[in-house]
Amino acid sequence: MGRCEVLSQPNPVCPVGIVLSVYLSGALGGNTMAEKLDLVCGPADPLPEATKSFRLVERLGSGGQADVYKAVRQSGGISSAPVTLKVFRPQRDRPLEAQYRSWDKGDAVHMDLDSRGITGICRRIDAFYGPPPHRPDSSPAPNLVPYQVLEYLPGNDLKQLIGNRPSPPINAVPVLRTIAGVLDSMHRPNSPDIHPTLHMDIKPSNVIVMPSGEARVIDFTGARYSLPTHMTTISYTPAAAGPEALEGRVGPSYDVHGFGSVAFFLVTGHKPRVEDGGGGGGALYRDPVLEGNPRLRDHLLALLADNPRDRPPTSHLDYWISELATLMRDATTPDLGVDWGSRPPVSTTKLPQPARHEEPATKPDLIAATTELPNTRRLGEKASAGNVAQAASAPPAGRTATITATASVPVAAPPGNRYGRGVAVPSQPRREPVEQHVPAPEPTRSEPRRPWTGPGGKLSSLSGGSEFSVVGVLFAFLCWGVWAIDNFRSSMITHVLYFVVVLIVAVAVFAMARLVGTLVLVRLLKRTRRTARLSHLASAVFLIVTGIGFLNQVTFVNDAINWLSNIG
Repeated sequence: MGRCEVLSQPNPVCPVGIVLSVYLSGALGGNTMAEKLDLVCGPADPLPEATKSFRLVERLGSGGQADVYKAVRQSGGISSAPVTLKVFRPQRDRPLEAQYRSWDKGDAVHMDLDSRGITGICRRIDAFYGPPPHRPDSSPAPNLVPYQVLEYLPGNDLKQLIGNRPSPPINAVPVLRTIAGVLDSMHRPNSPDIHPTLHMDIKPSNVIVMPSGEARVIDFTGARYSLPTHMTTISYTPAAAGPEALEGRVGPSYDVHGFGSVAFFLVTGHKPRVEDGGGGGGALYRDPVLEGNPRLRDHLLALLADNPRDRPPTSHLDYWISELATLMRDATTPDLGVDWGSRPPVSTTKLPQPARHEEPATKPDLIAATTELPNTRRLGEKASAGNVAQAASAPPAGRTATITATASVPVAAPPGNRYGRGVAVPSQPRREPVEQHVPAPEPTRSEPRRPWTGPGGKLSSLSGGSEFSVVGVLFAFLCWGVWAIDNFRSSMITHVLYFVVVLIVAVAVFAMARLVGTLVLVRLLKRTRRTARLSHLASAVFLIVTGIGFLNQVTFVNDAINWLSNIG
């Protein structure tokens, strides 16, 4: 058995487009859930045989939103290769038009990624509206339901594989690099004409490993363009998603947290967060093996920091994977059927990449959004590959919570910013009516013990804001030069010593500002220092004031000021 994912596109028969994704479970030594059947379905097209153009040969699973089938496309009595077909069941407690519009957004993103030739994703095939599945000898019902079709992928998701000790073992480094490559292509498109996108639901059950060992990212139901009109729903799986989702503040770092949940699962076999019992994600899981290996623990937790700005940017994931593989080869961990390689992998990405950006500066800093989170036992969890069997036997409850939220899309940060993010503040975010407020969880630990320092190490944080100091030095130098020329009769060595003293004092001001920042931010407020922007600013202010002091001692400058004052 294989598995896949299905999305839809607008059909000419219906004015409303649809979108959702499908992913089905592969069998490990046989799947008792598989159900043989003989049903047909198809689009509501003019041809009389259109409603029988798909033959459903096997029921693969059922979730809260859809039934998943293995199917073949029939044309003139000839059947195609297997495909995956998903038949959606609209929810009764949400307006149907809102559901279709939400599906269409995810489908648009998936179709865009497929058309751009993004590797490492499950391919989208088709979508249509048609009558519900029916027996070949019966007449179809008059009502139409949405269908989605994607390629049929043989294989199993990471959640299933880790739980069943796969043979041969999972080659973890290529799998993680594939996911990182998909996210990098989504977050940092190589053309200014292409909008950045977010997957929004990266987790172990949404990563397929095929028999060849290749990995595929599936489930683009919640994928969105980072635009105000698109970011209206947020996919949220409590045990894998970043806690900022409950506040609606999501950006590329939200997918980075999901990537971290996959890496954490490959290392420990556990989900990274402990559910709090109320549908929300709680504190980070404290794995005994990781607690005995602080370096490995802190490296993993860097991607799972509660504060999105403390996580590495997408552009650093390739480097991060190389370090993880090195740490795993040196660590003693339980055998989960995961191979981390025998030699240090060579990074395929040169970091950092100044030619590409985490988010285009032309994009809005913030996106207003209303987050609609289906509040089942696992808040917002869809019928994914990892839980399709459970969903078949126990349909989830139908309670829905809608919260008002603001989705954050950070702009490109200046070179040297350790995390590649700026602070975005909404001006006038759009607000939607609040039906029920879902409070954010109260984490027991707000950040990892040793935050990620990036490829540049700890010194990279000192360069954040260095442009202020550069401007200050240039201004002071120009003013000093004018003063030195005006006093050229004096010793030039004395003039140079004056400027050297100014530079030394400027460095002392910078160091003092850093010391104050350490005492206030790190020691008192327990916050992580990300840049030296304020320290550079203090140094620049000193240099500018000193430069003005040099100008005040220049004769012709004073004469010009007096002349202008007399004219006024």
